[in-house]
Amino acid sequence: MKEKREPVFLWISIVVFGIAAILIITQNLEPNLTLPGFTLFGEQTQPPEYSIKKPEEVVRQYFESWDRKDWPNMYATLSDGFKKIDPDAKDLFEFTNFASSQGISGEKIIAIKQESNDGTTAIIAYSVEFTLSDGNKQDFDDKFTLKFRQGDVIPGWKLIHPYGPNIDTS
Repeated sequence: MKEKREPVFLWISIVVFGIAAILIITQNLEPNLTLPGFTLFGEQTQPPEYSIKKPEEVVRQYFESWDRKDWPNMYATLSDGFKKIDPDAKDLFEFTNFASSQGISGEKIIAIKQESNDGTTAIIAYSVEFTLSDGNKQDFDDKFTLKFRQGDVIPGWKLIHPYGPNIDTS
């Protein structure tokens, strides 16, 4: 009869220690150890705040990201519509290859100025100094047209024609 008690006692001990371990672990969890929108225990949390950048800030992000070779942040400034029509922007891989092959090793922003903004379309004039791969510097002045894209994967102001002949007219 004594033999039957030992396995039962062993199983009860394992269960008690298991419950104690779970309680200790859950008491020591950091509150920020969550997936976006959910905690480990199924309670829903609020997603992080997202602030929409002004058109001038998007243009600044484009050039500063280019200067740092931060291709994902540079790519994020392009409208989803432009990404669909321009073969060099169809995905981050193609865009990275294109942007890194332009013969430009650095960018210095001279000026960024909003010329117009009606709430859906903004025209931003910019002046930059490119440092070319051979070390020479070249000034470049132009304008970007940005559209407010609520339906993009990341909503906000986006460049609809950053380079080349393709223009997002959607």
